[in-house]
Amino acid sequence: IIQVPLKPGTIPQAIEYFNNSVGPALKEMHGFKNSRLLTNPDTNQCLMVTLWESETARLEAETNGFLQGVLKDMGSYFAEKPTIDYYQVNVQYLLILHWLGHY
Repeated sequence: IIQVPLKPGTIPQAIEYFNNSVGPALKEMHGFKNSRLLTNPDTNQCLMVTLWESETARLEAETNGFLQGVLKDMGSYFAEKPTIDYYQVNVQYLLILHWLGHY
């Protein structure tokens, strides 16, 4: 989880960059499962969350230059230096919708 306060007024640009650049690139990475970009417009706080199949897959994304590139490219939106914390997923609930037989 990357936590960072964003500069005032930059949430829309950060969302656009994440959606158009980071998300598609993550989908191509070995071991990637999913990601979330969470923002709080009242505090300008941002959380970037990624889930990986394994610690090895996460480490690969962190050491191949991808993470450093994202932080550099998004740096103009950051009000402060981001912090990175690591967590294990212990419980996860998924909502699966069945609509007209499509999954």
